[in-house]
Amino acid sequence: MTADTTVNTPAVRLRGIGKAFGTAYAVRDVTLDIRANEFFSILGPSGCGKTTLMRMITGFETPSEGTIELGGAPATGVPPHKRDLNMLFQSYALFPHLSVYENVAFELKVRGRPRGGIRAAVDEALALVRLEGYGDRAIAQLSGGQKQRVAIARALIGRPSLLLLDEPLGALDQKLRAEMQLELKKLQREVGVTFVTVTHDQEEALTMSDRIAVMDGGRVLQVDTPEAVYERPATRFVADFIGTSTFLTGRLAAAELVVAGLGALRVPAHTLPEGTSAHLAVRPENVSVARTEEELPRVPDGRGVALPATLQQTVYLGSATRHHLTLADGGELLAESGGADRGGLSVGERVWVGWDAERSRVLAE
Repeated sequence: MTADTTVNTPAVRLRGIGKAFGTAYAVRDVTLDIRANEFFSILGPSGCGKTTLMRMITGFETPSEGTIELGGAPATGVPPHKRDLNMLFQSYALFPHLSVYENVAFELKVRGRPRGGIRAAVDEALALVRLEGYGDRAIAQLSGGQKQRVAIARALIGRPSLLLLDEPLGALDQKLRAEMQLELKKLQREVGVTFVTVTHDQEEALTMSDRIAVMDGGRVLQVDTPEAVYERPATRFVADFIGTSTFLTGRLAAAELVVAGLGALRVPAHTLPEGTSAHLAVRPENVSVARTEEELPRVPDGRGVALPATLQQTVYLGSATRHHLTLADGGELLAESGGADRGGLSVGERVWVGWDAERSRVLAE
C-alpha cells in the first residue's frame, strides 16, 4: 500500500478506534489525526493503551471498532508487511550473527533489490546515522547507542512514509538517552518521514515531539504541542503526569477558588461554572518563597497569590532546589529555585509562598 503524504492528508487518521480483549477495553473511542512529516508521541503510564494503539496502526492488532487510514487509504484488512511503514523496537531486534552492513541491508535483500543498489542504499543509510565505515563490524562490537543507530538505519533504508518507535530510548543510559533524543528529532527532520513514538517518559516526549497525545485508561485525554500540554493541561491527570504540580482543591466563586483553611485564592480565566468544585494546579517553578510577604516578587494587576507556609524539606536536584512546604490547611506545596539556591532558609522556618495567578491552571475535579 503506497501512502499519500500530501500536505493536507494525515499520515494516520484514527476514527472511533477501540480494542477489547474479552470484556475489557484496552483502547476506547480514539479519534485523532497524525500529520504527515511530524514527530508525534503517544505518552502515558504502563497499561494506558498506548502500545495497543500502536499495534493497531501497524496491523499487528485488529481494532474491535473504528477505522484506520494511512496516507488517506483505508488500512482495514491490509497486513503489516503491505503497509508503508516500519517499526523500531526497544530491543533493536538486530541479528547478532550478521555484520552491521548485513543487518541494514536485510530488508532490501528480502525485497530482491539488485546488489549494486543495496550497497549504495546501505552506505547512504549508515552515513545518515553517522556510522560511515562501520559496515564490516559485528553487532557485539558496538555500544548501545551505535546499536540503536544501526536499527534506525535499517528501519529507514526502505524510506517508509511512517516510522513507529516503541520506547526507542528505554535501553540507553540517561546521558546517552538525552543525546539520542536530539539526534532522533534532527534525523526525523532530515529524512522527512512521519515518526510516531510510544513512550512513558515525559522528558523524552517533550523534547522530541511536534505534538503529544496523552493517554490514560485507554482514552486520549489531550492532543497538543509540548508547550501547550505542559502549560495548559486539560485534566488533573495530564497536569500530574506531565511534570510536577501541586493541587489545591476548593469551590469556584467568581475569579477565586475558596479553599478550606486557606481562604479565597485568585485564579486565572476559566470556563467552569461558579460553585463548581475544582482543582488549582500550580507548577513548583512558578512558586516563590520568601521570609516575609513583602519580599515575594511583585505581580502586576492584583494577580498575586500569597500564603503563609512552613518549610519542611529542601532537596537539591542539580539544576534546581525543590522546597517542600506545608500550608495552613496541612496540605503540601512544592516550590523550586535555581541551582543550589536555598535563599538562606532553614527547615522548620515560617515563610511566605506566592505565585502569579496567571501561571496556575483551573481544572475540573
